[in-house]
Amino acid sequence: MLNLFEIMQNAQGGNAYQNLAKQFGIGSDQAQKAVEALLPAFSMGLQQQTQTMEGWQNMLASLGQARNSAQFFDSDGAGIPDHLENEGQNALGAMFGNPETTEAVARQAAQFAGLPVQMMQQMLPVIASMVMGGLFRGAVNGGLGGVLGSGLGSIFGQPAPTPQQQAGNMLETFFGSFFGGRAPQPQPDPQDPVAAGLDMLKGMFQTGQEVHTAQMDALSQIFQQVTRR
Repeated sequence: MLNLFEIMQNAQGGNAYQNLAKQFGIGSDQAQKAVEALLPAFSMGLQQQTQTMEGWQNMLASLGQARNSAQFFDSDGAGIPDHLENEGQNALGAMFGNPETTEAVARQAAQFAGLPVQMMQQMLPVIASMVMGGLFRGAVNGGLGGVLGSGLGSIFGQPAPTPQQQAGNMLETFFGSFFGGRAPQPQPDPQDPVAAGLDMLKGMFQTGQEVHTAQMDALSQIFQQVTRR
């Protein structure tokens, strides 16, 4: 099971940092520092979003639409396709919930990485798309391909639902009792492949490297402000 740091190390055949550097006209070490500045925010956002049914629903819906991001993750990095701007923004929405948080994360990460805020804002959706592509690959390898694709309908003997319905139906079955406001549902069976796949996916949300205390404090303040809204 990979964590976020390992996902980025493996992205684009291990050449993600060099490709980002070339795309944005910076050194490979600067590109790596930009990624390392963002990964703790991605980790915190992913873990916070999946504390609720709605957050899980949004996350799985975004992953279900991340096939292009997965192809970008696997590519040789020859430029950034235009369509990935939208996918990257969708990924940021699933991680952070709103544009204000995304903007605050970009400012904080730019300060940590020593890069202009405008450049970090441009890099943010690209890196988010790579991460989402890696999470998509991990989810499929972990047995969640049917949940993310059109196969969920056949599992329940129903027409193929939309990505939002897919996530909602699955979560109602496996996690309804955890969030309240619904009729009690059976506890997820730890031997069930979907439940095991979700546990694996959540494990991939870890940063995967030590994070400076000052950086974590700054990110905590950003996400606490979101929680208080």
